[in-house]
Amino acid sequence: MKLTSILAIITIISALLLQTDRQKMVQDCASKAGEGAIYLREFVVDLPKAEKGERPPMFRQSVVLRGNNIYRFNLCNQKGEAVICIYDSSNQILSSYDAVSNKEYNPINFLCRKTGQYNIVIFFKNGKAGETIGIMSHITK
Repeated sequence: MKLTSILAIITIISALLLQTDRQKMVQDCASKAGEGAIYLREFVVDLPKAEKGERPPMFRQSVVLRGNNIYRFNLCNQKGEAVICIYDSSNQILSSYDAVSNKEYNPINFLCRKTGQYNIVIFFKNGKAGETIGIMSHITK
């Protein structure tokens, strides 16, 4: 009985400490969004390595964005090289990585022209495992 109680207390304390660490990492990442950025939400992503012959694992989240607004997306990698893409239906609108020039952009700004549902996709280059925090912010004009 005592052992069970001790294990429960240790589990609760560990969970609280992990939550505090996560909140600190999110706050640190949000502070890197730049001047004029108002934090809206975070995407905490932890993806495994892609198995041979499989498509790389991806994080997908639908968001509703308002037209005539500028949104900023930035990534703070803990492990691996993350890429964030924005899709309207099935069309890619914007990416933080240009495969042709092998250039990364962080943060990226998106001028939303019409209100609607957009898909945020985060994955890691070459299907490698990784951890990142993505921040979505609104930019004041």
